[in-house]
Amino acid sequence: MAAAARINPQVVYLPRRAIQRAARRFHTPFFIYEESRIRANCARFRDTFRRYFPDFAPLYAIKANTNPELLRIIFAEGFGADASSEVEAWITRRLGAGGLYTGNYTTAAEFRFVLKTGCFRLNLDDISMLPTIRKIGVPEFLSFRVNPGISRGGMKSLFLAGPDAKFGVPLNRIVAAYRQARALGVRRFGIHAMTGSNVLDERYFEAVAAKLLEIAGAVKKALGIDFECLNIGGGFGVPYRPEQPSLDLAPVARGIRRIFDRQCARFGLRAPQLMAEPGRWIMADTGWLVSRVHVIKRGYKTFVGLDAGMNDLPRPAIYDAYHHITVLGKRPRGRLQTVNVVGRLCENNDQFATDRRLPEVAVADLLAIHNAGAHAYAMGHNYNNRLRSAEILITRSGALKQIRRAETIRDLFRTTNIPY
Repeated sequence: MAAAARINPQVVYLPRRAIQRAARRFHTPFFIYEESRIRANCARFRDTFRRYFPDFAPLYAIKANTNPELLRIIFAEGFGADASSEVEAWITRRLGAGGLYTGNYTTAAEFRFVLKTGCFRLNLDDISMLPTIRKIGVPEFLSFRVNPGISRGGMKSLFLAGPDAKFGVPLNRIVAAYRQARALGVRRFGIHAMTGSNVLDERYFEAVAAKLLEIAGAVKKALGIDFECLNIGGGFGVPYRPEQPSLDLAPVARGIRRIFDRQCARFGLRAPQLMAEPGRWIMADTGWLVSRVHVIKRGYKTFVGLDAGMNDLPRPAIYDAYHHITVLGKRPRGRLQTVNVVGRLCENNDQFATDRRLPEVAVADLLAIHNAGAHAYAMGHNYNNRLRSAEILITRSGALKQIRRAETIRDLFRTTNIPY
């Protein structure tokens, strides 16, 4: 008989008592996050890389989760911001932080706003952005996001480099991009690539660093430019399935250090400051979507209907992504049934899980959907005019703090002309 798959505690971990307390105090559905876990993830990421790169500069990919209370925690742990929109730049400035702004097909108005904050360095997605920069004012520092032609993704549609990716300067235009930037008056330079999403292969990040340093070497050979910083992007994966292993950061950082030493010597580069921009790795396993069962339908299959929906957590609907589900108060190894876990939207892909083996579920049972700390609330929406859910923080002292209230009908229509 084959051995049972080893269960990864990172995936199945759950602050059960705090969630049950929250469910007695707040209406479901809601998101709940654990502060101590956020801080531990920040410290582990930051300190692992600083063991090999003492001046390592971590940036948090704000798009993963933008709640201001959570951002305060992450910024307090020594992270800057990886921002990609005007609002992300605004909230970063409002909280007294700074970082790197990587626009994507950015308007002149947004560039002006970001530069006016005074707390961001610009990272351009393409050479085609340079005429806009010339019009609005040339900064002293400029970086380019390059498309090195290699990519790795953990889910469909998440390949961020190569010929079908909309991101980055293609290899054959990189030298021209830096030449034109220098001609405009830029004096300090960075280089960046974000090529993968949710990657669990430790060796992949070495390949990204090696390719970026090779490109930096070609630019230095052609133009004499030494780079101030090199940003290997994000893409640091987390396990979503209980049998998946976690990404081990120690060999990742150690391997990148080895690549830095080799490539800098090979191409005569002054070693740039290393930067990276995790989002999912910091936040995913620190949050859960908590929901109650309201309907059980026995049709061609058994459908477990929740008060949450794909408007709360769209990843399963968009990417066919797996999220582990715990039925609180039920033994995970007790009697199991095969069910589809679904929401209330008038969309058939409003399904958190299909053909999932779960303990027998009853109406009023409480379910926790794991890995909902990143790209969950942030990707949520109001389709079917469903209202967005509240967010709760479990503080380091164990107290429950509401950090965002649930939306109301008034909130949904306040930008229209209809009176409430």
